Amino acid sequence: MKIFLNYRTIDSVYAVGQISKQMARHFGRVHVFRDQDSLALGVLYSRRIRAALDDTDVMVSVIGRHWLDARDKRGVRCIDNERDWVRMELRTAFERGIPVVPVLLDDTPLPVPESLPEDIRKLTLSQGWRIRHQSLDDDIAGLIKRLSPVPEPQDQPAAGPARRSPPQTQTNSATGGGIVVANQNGPQNVTLNDPRGR
Repeated sequence: MKIFLNYRTIDSVYAVGQISKQMARHFGRVHVFRDQDSLALGVLYSRRIRAALDDTDVMVSVIGRHWLDARDKRGVRCIDNERDWVRMELRTAFERGIPVVPVLLDDTPLPVPESLPEDIRKLTLSQGWRIRHQSLDDDIAGLIKRLSPVPEPQDQPAAGPARRSPPQTQTNSATGGGIVVANQNGPQNVTLNDPRGR
């Protein structure tokens, strides 16, 4: 499982740091890409980010209260800039069919389609998760559980026929037989995909 963290620094850097830390502990650092954790000094970040997207199984897009209305020095919404990294990463994920999980911080609403550029409006159709600062660790743990792959069922050998035990001779020639009954249960898999906060 390779996870790519998509976020806007201005409104979610602390939460993303905690998400990255807990995910790395669970999945392994090499399986979780966050630019500040995964880019070595001197590396061309644009090339490294694109390479990470090539090797991603799921994108987690962290959305805080200023994610949508953050503006550049000209007063233009960052999300409206085709070269905005948040937008480019999302667009790339949708173009490649990579699942995108919006993670909403506190009471931040999921953006409505009309508020987003057309090339990333699929974000509004994605099942998401909510993380609140009051329950940060528990909510992150819940997200990790949702993202963790369900183990494949293991093949079980078929149960053999019932066996009859050898006759047992008792004093006074009383003889009886015993039956051994075996009960074998198959594996169970439970998938939880009902998102919270929707």
